[in-house]
Amino acid sequence: MDWTGCKQISKLLGGSDYSGSRFDDAILTLSKINDSRFDGASLVKADLTRVDASGSRFRSADLTKAIGYRANFDGTRFQNATLTKSEFSRASFRKAEFDAVDWSKSELARVNFNGARLTGVDFGFSNLSRADFSETDLDGVNFDGAYTYLTRFEGVDLRRVKQLTQAQVELSCGDSETRLPEGLRASGSWPCSE
Repeated sequence: MDWTGCKQISKLLGGSDYSGSRFDDAILTLSKINDSRFDGASLVKADLTRVDASGSRFRSADLTKAIGYRANFDGTRFQNATLTKSEFSRASFRKAEFDAVDWSKSELARVNFNGARLTGVDFGFSNLSRADFSETDLDGVNFDGAYTYLTRFEGVDLRRVKQLTQAQVELSCGDSETRLPEGLRASGSWPCSE
């Protein structure tokens, strides 16, 4: 299916198989695409603002430069997906699963990753300010150059992440339960005030 450039605003499109389909430059604002498969789909520059994509699967999908402001991706699965240069500010990815995802150079301020599992995710040079990683499993996640202003790491084990620096720790929020990689120490400003 090729919906390149199409407008599907406030549509009920959930529970479908969109594997291999094209949604490049499509506008899907406020639509329900939940519980669907997007394996190998192309959503380059797609507008997913306030979309409900909960429970969907994005295996080998390309979401380069996609926009998903305040979108719901709770319980979704991303595997070998590309989300570079995308914008998902204030989106929710609670209890989502990510494996080998390139999410570099992206705008992810205030994203909710609560309870998610991230393995091999590249956040290189992304804005993660005020993102919430509470109860999140981070394994092999790359934070090289990521902006971590008030990023919530309370109770999170960061010992298996890559390229996390002391400067990033100082900007972030943690607590006595936060576990840091060897050589890094807790910030004197922890825990952060509400």
